[in-house]
Amino acid sequence: MKNLIRISICITLTLFAVARAVTPAKKSPTSAPTAVKKPSGKKADAKTLVADARKALAGMIKAARADNGLDGKTPKNKPFWKSTQLIAKSLSKAEKGLAAKNDDFFKGIEEARAAEVEMKTAWQLTDSKNQGAIDDGKKLGHAIALLRTNYSKEAARKKKGGELTAEEKAKFDKIRAQQKALLAKIKKLEKEAKKDKALEKGLHRIQMQASHILKEPATVDAYVATLYLLDEQIGLIRGFEYYVDKSWRADYLVLVEFINTYETSYTEWESSIAYEWSSIETSVDIYEDEEVDLSESISEEEISSEESYAEDESFDMSDAEEDEVAMEEDTDSEVEADDDSMEDASDDEGEDMSDDEGGDAGDEDMGGDDGGD
Repeated sequence: MKNLIRISICITLTLFAVARAVTPAKKSPTSAPTAVKKPSGKKADAKTLVADARKALAGMIKAARADNGLDGKTPKNKPFWKSTQLIAKSLSKAEKGLAAKNDDFFKGIEEARAAEVEMKTAWQLTDSKNQGAIDDGKKLGHAIALLRTNYSKEAARKKKGGELTAEEKAKFDKIRAQQKALLAKIKKLEKEAKKDKALEKGLHRIQMQASHILKEPATVDAYVATLYLLDEQIGLIRGFEYYVDKSWRADYLVLVEFINTYETSYTEWESSIAYEWSSIETSVDIYEDEEVDLSESISEEEISSEESYAEDESFDMSDAEEDEVAMEEDTDSEVEADDDSMEDASDDEGEDMSDDEGGDAGDEDMGGDDGGD
């Protein structure tokens, strides 16, 4: 009887061991789940997406202007309006570039993407819960992300595939060197940032991006995704500038000046990558989490009116106003919250590094992370 029991136990343990061996290991809790995108059944080409971005921008501006709490003359709201102004000007450049089929289209979308990330970062300072502005801000991000990652010279290079050229490898190495230098600069700011939870969180995001880039393999997919990610870095660094206290603002401005070195990336692509303009007529799928259509219609007259307001108004800040906003933000629990209201998981495909290396990432809503690849 005892032998029978021992045999039974041995068989059970053996079966358990086999089961463990063939059962896939669970992902670490820190691993980002790979999102499965579901097509919405809608498609759009470049011209349609530019129009969608303009509509979403106009809808966001309209909702914000109707809200007294988002008055553009209030210091804490000015960073939001300044970045919105830059988006409007960038989309105008992109639209004209698309019509003329010249490189202003690519430059305008690249600038709009960085400005959109800056806008989401600045949105937190307003403390606004305006749902209309939030919803349209998300749709604006989706449209710009789709344009950036489907109708750019980077997208054309990714589609071409193959191996990195010697020139591209050299450029990638240069970017990695820049990211290493960026990490060193952030390291010096960490002590000051610990006094400000929201800024500390922002610097950590930038730090994570830089570290990610340093680990990327020398592949075309990783290189292109890195170029997209630089858009977000620029937006984050510029956006979080408004969070910095006067006493160490000069230290932080080193980061702002540093990202100006990224500007060469566009001119390099402009000169080295040919673009088939017929590609702008090819439609791409709009996925369920990439909604770009407004819930209510907005006329072309309204679009022009809201764009004009954003482009022509002055939202410049005095030194005193910058100090006021930074000091107010230090004690603002809303800014420190984790649920950044204007970001979602679909706007930021720039963080989706090389697909063949298992690097799937998401975007964010109006309030924190986010772009589209």
